[in-house]
Amino acid sequence: MCGISGIASLKGPTDLVVPCAVLMNSKIRHRGPDGEGFLAWNGHDAPVPLFTIDTPSEIIDSDLSWAPHTSTRQFQSYAQLAFGHRRLAIIDLAATGHQPLNYSNGELWLTYNGEIYNYIELRAELEAKGHVFRTQTDNEVILAAYKQWGQSCTRHFNGMWSFVIWDRITHTLFCSRDRFGVKPFYYYRDRNYFAFASELKALAVCPVVHTSLNHQAVADYFVDGEIEYEPTGFFNNILELFPGTNLIVHLDSGKVELRQWYTLTFNDGPGEFTGNRLEKEIEQVREELVEAIRIRLRSDVPVGACLSGGIDSSAISGIIAHLVKKDPSINIGDRLKLFTATFSDKTLDESPWAKLVADATQAEWLKVSPQPDELMRDIEEMIYSQDVPIWSTSTYAQHRVMKLASQNGIRVLLDGQGGDELFAGYMPYYIPFWKELKRNGQPLRRKAEMHAWGSEVVTHHRKETLKQYLVPSLPVNMQMYLQKKYFPDLAYLSPDLISQYKSGYTSIHAPGTLNEMLHREFVNTRLKGYLKCEDRCSMWHSVESRTPFADDHKLIEHVFSIPGTMKIRGGVSKYILRQAAAPFMPEEIRKRRDKMGYVTPNNLWITELKDQFRPYFEQDFKGIIRKDRLMKDYDAFFDIKGKAENGRIFKFMAFAVWKKVFKM
Repeated sequence: MCGISGIASLKGPTDLVVPCAVLMNSKIRHRGPDGEGFLAWNGHDAPVPLFTIDTPSEIIDSDLSWAPHTSTRQFQSYAQLAFGHRRLAIIDLAATGHQPLNYSNGELWLTYNGEIYNYIELRAELEAKGHVFRTQTDNEVILAAYKQWGQSCTRHFNGMWSFVIWDRITHTLFCSRDRFGVKPFYYYRDRNYFAFASELKALAVCPVVHTSLNHQAVADYFVDGEIEYEPTGFFNNILELFPGTNLIVHLDSGKVELRQWYTLTFNDGPGEFTGNRLEKEIEQVREELVEAIRIRLRSDVPVGACLSGGIDSSAISGIIAHLVKKDPSINIGDRLKLFTATFSDKTLDESPWAKLVADATQAEWLKVSPQPDELMRDIEEMIYSQDVPIWSTSTYAQHRVMKLASQNGIRVLLDGQGGDELFAGYMPYYIPFWKELKRNGQPLRRKAEMHAWGSEVVTHHRKETLKQYLVPSLPVNMQMYLQKKYFPDLAYLSPDLISQYKSGYTSIHAPGTLNEMLHREFVNTRLKGYLKCEDRCSMWHSVESRTPFADDHKLIEHVFSIPGTMKIRGGVSKYILRQAAAPFMPEEIRKRRDKMGYVTPNNLWITELKDQFRPYFEQDFKGIIRKDRLMKDYDAFFDIKGKAENGRIFKFMAFAVWKKVFKM
């Protein structure tokens, strides 16, 4: 797991390329504290690997063909291309894991962030085809796979990645991102330069990158809570390479091509809910889930896990313990470590549930209890680490869990991100499920499922139907009228920002089936946003987070092939996962009906900290927030202790901090 950056001049060699690469890479040092490397090419001679003070001496002194022997300060030549890499050593801790890495007599060079979990199997397959390897890394497997299969190599990978391969023969940059967007990739392109990096902050400081505040993204954030739903986010001209997409840059012509290489399909048809079929699906999911976790335990450093006490993290923790008993060579250190965020408010605290799992797995259970004064202390650092404003204080709980893991010597954590979107874990999913049963001609089962849901089913059905189906079908002006009536915070947004939202609004049709809704949230809305937070929280603390529910394509493709009507049963969400993971978790966890996650005392913290946040609102918000009105009503606006949580108010605080930190 690492951080990558790079820049290419599309008009020939310049004296800006290497300094820009060095500056960008310095902003992502947290992603790889174990080493740094660069590559520079002047457009005609052999490329030159470069080192800095952060490059380990054993690499500089080695005889590897990609070992750097010239420092970035000594390199005085103009360059057309430069790669940067920050290393977090996870697989092959030796010097051979240094990047940028070359292959095929220097014809191919790689800078890479991620893990290809099936690299051992791929390596054996490629060796059978005549490829010779000099390292034990998955890095080299990527290059050999590209040499063997070209741009279709990504179809052979099971894992998470963003990487760039420089092909010296074709003078192209081959940039790729994993199927579901676990690892980040951002880029900038104009007539003169193409630049890329793992994080926005790296590109934002690059002198050749021309950016500014994107008001459309700000409008979508405040009104709909959308973060990076479009290729252009909060920074104008900086684009996100979307999941399952490759990008090819032709250095000679400056041409840039986007090619979607992966599309997740889903079963949109009715399915028979028979006992035999269900048991077969459950057994297959169990086998695939265990295998997904098994290969994600491949590591040369100890592996731990996040544990909330919910279904997803409990399943992962239990399966890890099961696998370790079968294979003691799995690297968990002296004992499996599980990490949990706890709170004094018993209505939010899941530690009693987490303790059941910790006891059952005989793990070392480590806890952190974030406090509001600590949030205030860390707020600028956390927002800076995230690159963009966030939704709520729950991100801080995740931030602190990752810090706790780092403090306890754990560099790899497995986490349950994606389980809800894959197996149907959220309350809004019941509405398309019930509608699908009705459309499939199953009125009796629909009635039984709604009755099993609970006593508030009528209220829930009415509210969610209005939210998911009726309001989105209205003209945008009518939608805004209704939203302003329901959400008072919108009155504090500038009329210009509201107009920006209306002008950029794109309607989407309501999901017709449960799988359609799950697919939408899995591919490019809810889950992608959560994965962004996951990556930034973990990598800020130099921890690699692995998410089997969100990147094991074999498991994911199988679960999406199962009819949606089989994913909820007897009013119970995640039915298939609960049954598949039953042998690995306490029965009390399997039967849990409440849904929490990384919840925090959001409203209480906002109310307690409102005076300390006040200085952040002294800056200019012209065109975004009606500052005079907000400051007039400041105490009442942020005094929300005891009110229903809607996840909207903290966004004003997060945006104000973000605007100050990034000087936007």
